[in-house]
Amino acid sequence: MIRALILSAALVSLTGCVSVLKQPDAPDAYYRIGPMEPMHQLHATVTIHEPEASRIFSGRTLAAEDETGAIRIVRGVQWTDNATQMMQGALLDSLSGEGPFAALPSDSAGPAQFELTWRLSDFTLAGELARCRVDATLVQGRTRAVVAQTSFATSAVALDDSNAARAKALTDAGRACVSELAAFIVAETAKTE
Repeated sequence: MIRALILSAALVSLTGCVSVLKQPDAPDAYYRIGPMEPMHQLHATVTIHEPEASRIFSGRTLAAEDETGAIRIVRGVQWTDNATQMMQGALLDSLSGEGPFAALPSDSAGPAQFELTWRLSDFTLAGELARCRVDATLVQGRTRAVVAQTSFATSAVALDDSNAARAKALTDAGRACVSELAAFIVAETAKTE
């Protein structure tokens, strides 16, 4: 009986502690990179892997670099999903194919002629400038031989210094990265036809 009373008192005191913790503020707005229109015609089958990225900008938060080089979370805005998953989805959307040709997510079954692995090495804000940098490697599906590699950076400028405008600029920079990467995939896979 005494044991039950002590256990009950302990549980009540623990629930009291949990309720005083401050709940995180909900963002004012959510942003997304996709969906994108299919703009690039494939003539091969390509598996698109989710890009690798630093944790600070691969999740749902938006990151900004200040004048001292410190990376900080942008308050009041957030991605609708993880940034790397949205970038992968946007790339898949932007590639179209007919017949046996398609862009496939990495969790799909079956071998593809090519595979794309990529790294999102920068996806941050610097004041009103939004930056996206990608390093990508295209390999043959069966042999794993490197077909081509590329690195490029895109940017967009926010219309004002509000977090909403800056988030929209980062969305534009991400879409430009995806479009440039899709063009690279189509050009390199067409060389092996």
